[in-house]
Amino acid sequence: MAAPPTIARPGRADWTLMTAIHDALRRDLDQLLHTTAGPAAARARWTAFRGQLRRHLAAEQAALWRPARAKLTGDPHGQALLEAMDDEHHLIGPLHAAADDAFAMAAGPGRLHPLLTRLRTKLTSHLAHEETDALPLLGQILSDRELAQLRRALRGQIGPAPGGGAAAGPAARTLPWALAHATPALRTQVLGQLPAPARLLYRTLWLPRYTRTTPPL
Repeated sequence: MAAPPTIARPGRADWTLMTAIHDALRRDLDQLLHTTAGPAAARARWTAFRGQLRRHLAAEQAALWRPARAKLTGDPHGQALLEAMDDEHHLIGPLHAAADDAFAMAAGPGRLHPLLTRLRTKLTSHLAHEETDALPLLGQILSDRELAQLRRALRGQIGPAPGGGAAAGPAARTLPWALAHATPALRTQVLGQLPAPARLLYRTLWLPRYTRTTPPL
């Protein structure tokens, strides 16, 4: 299945990493819905998707919505938009939990398919709303420093991680997952935001490990 088109976003903010993550979330749900692979491969992909979705929503909450809310005090339109984003996150949660329970119980396609369909509908609607309305506004009000902090939060701050150092941290899982089916141009843009040691880790360790351990759907 073809990957969804990358969204060009003009302006000061660079949303290439956000684009890659959003596209990967859509990709995983589409592939889970249409897979002909066995239950083990589907559960493995769901586990990866589940972790990335949780990490992404938490990173947005901490590094995006919180500073934006402080800057939009006195702006009813902006505050309403942030409230809508928050409401949509809360609607995604129960659908995500229900699908997770179904995978944990090894439910069959008749149970999983409608749950994944509802989750995809709600999540893709939220991502589109965020991309169309929220990100352009936030690109105007957040400082360059805040935008850089957001990029670090989205990919997982590179640094020592318990039991494995940078090679085992969140970035080691998020970047190869997000860029697995990205266009060459988008992949180059995202990797260009990383320091040289991280790019080396991506090429020599993170991507080969992801390819080796992620069964196709």
